[in-house]
Formats: sequence, structure tokens, C-alpha cells
Amino acid sequence: MSTKRQTIGRTFNAPVLNNEAEPEAVKQVFTLSSGRKAVFIKVTVPASEVETKTYVLQEINGRDQSALTPESLQDITRTISLQQFFPAIGVRRDNRIEILDGSRRRASAILKQVGLDILVTDESLSVSEARKLAQDIQTAREHNIREVGTRLLALKQSGLTQKEIAEAEGLSQAKVTRALQAASVSSELLSLFPIQSELSFSDYKVLLTAEELLASNQRSVSELIDSISGVVSGIREQALLAADEVKTKILTVIRDEATLLGEPEKGDAAVITPLWQFSDKNKYARKKIRGRMFSYEFNRVSPELQGAIDDAVKAVLAKHLKS
Repeated sequence: MSTKRQTIGRTFNAPVLNNEAEPEAVKQVFTLSSGRKAVFIKVTVPASEVETKTYVLQEINGRDQSALTPESLQDITRTISLQQFFPAIGVRRDNRIEILDGSRRRASAILKQVGLDILVTDESLSVSEARKLAQDIQTAREHNIREVGTRLLALKQSGLTQKEIAEAEGLSQAKVTRALQAASVSSELLSLFPIQSELSFSDYKVLLTAEELLASNQRSVSELIDSISGVVSGIREQALLAADEVKTKILTVIRDEATLLGEPEKGDAAVITPLWQFSDKNKYARKKIRGRMFSYEFNRVSPELQGAIDDAVKAVLAKHLKS
């Protein structure tokens, strides 16, 4: 009768596999604009904490957060529940993570209620280092001209001239001007568009003109939106329309309504009252009233008189409007 020979030495059992050390955390080193190197480690923020534990500063990230509508995020929300192809990039500040790159992925994760992979550093980054790094590692959809303008606006407000901004950013002065103009369109008006990235500079010019027409007759953007909200909702609900067709139709509605609201009311002629009689017929000082708007007009008066008038107006405003 044969017997099974006893195994000599250490045996290999399946449970040993479960005791293997976990793979080393994914790390990546980025060189900052200052020349310093920062180590980024991959973490996954749970779905329930993405909105509260992460945040975005638009002036650093560059992406217009108000433009991240469900329609504009469809290319990411379609797949993010299955996999996230690239981690976002962030820096830990006060137990929260500021997203330098990947705000569209963050917004999509919040929308679909899934976790978010982020390469995070605990290094202290300056504003200039963070802003430049966000530009260098931009992997998502290219920023539109308004988003570029919003970022440049922060530089302008810091004291840089448009020429200095162009040189620092490697842009033409013409592009800087166009981007800043696009950034000046009100967010309230842009909220009518489901996918704002579809807007070109010429479209922003249309919107700027619409706002100027409203202002010329002291009408507000809110008033325009209230007038056309129903029509715009109908356009956005037309599933068969392509994104650019939706944009074009909404632009047309805005332009037409702004033109209507911007027209002076019939019978609202200007009333002009002379403030002083001059011997020179080309010289005048007068007050003009049209509807709710009034202005003071002067022609061919001396610089000394202009200065005195400026001082008087400022004194009156300070007396009556000072809080």
C-alpha cells in the first residue's frame, strides 16, 4: 500500500497572496515656474466628499465655473462613472484640496456622484506658481476666449498693462483686448447659453452690443432675461437642434429684444435748459433731460472752469450720497 510522501519545507498557500504589501502610491514630480520641484501623490476623494473637500479658484484654474452646465460636461459625464482617464491636479490647503487642473472632471464627479482621482501636493505653492502650473498641465478642453479673459483680468487688476500682460502670457495685444472684452460680458446674460464654449468672439461682440443698447435706455439685463426666458427655454428644449444652432437662435432672440428695449420711448424727446448765456454761439452750458436720464453739457469752457465744475459736482455728491 503506497503512502503519500510528506512535503518537506515551506508550502505555498493562497492566503499568502492576501498578505502582500499594497502597491506603492502613484507619485509624480512637477517642476514649478520658480524652479522648485513639488511631489504630487495620487488620492481618491470619495463621492460624498468631492463637493466639500475640494474647491476651485477661477483666477488660478482659469475655467469659468458658471459655464460648467450638464450640457457642457456631457463628454465627461458619459464615461466618468466607469473610469476617470486622467487624475485632476491639486494642492492641499487647510485640509481641503484646491483643484489647479480638472475642474470639469470635478464638476462631472459631483453631477454623477462618483469619487474623484487627484494628484495632490502638500507643498506650499505661491499664487504665481499655482497659476503657471495650471496653465502648463492643462489637459482638458481648451479654455474659451472668455475664460482666457477672466484670467487676464486678474493680471490687469494686479496692475499690469495690456502690453505687459501680452508679453507675460505670450499673446498678441489684439488677443488680450478681445479676451478682456469677452470677460466683460455679464455672467447673467451668459447663463442663457447651455454650452458657453460654443460662443466665439463675434458672438461676445453681439452680447456686448446688446448690453450697451440696454444701458443706453437704462434697461437692465434682468429685464431682458425676464422678457425672453420662456422663448429661450423652448429653444433649449429642442433636442434635434445642434449646439451651434441653439447658440445662434438664443443670440438672435437676445439681439432682437435688446434692440426693442434699447429704443427710446416714443414722445420721449430731450428737454434742454440753458444754464448760462454766452456771446459765442458755439459756447454753451446746459442741462439735458430725456426720460429718467439727465446730463450737463459744456462746450468751449476753460480748463480752470472745468476743474471748478468737477470739484463742485464731487462736493455735492459727497454731501448727499455719503453713507
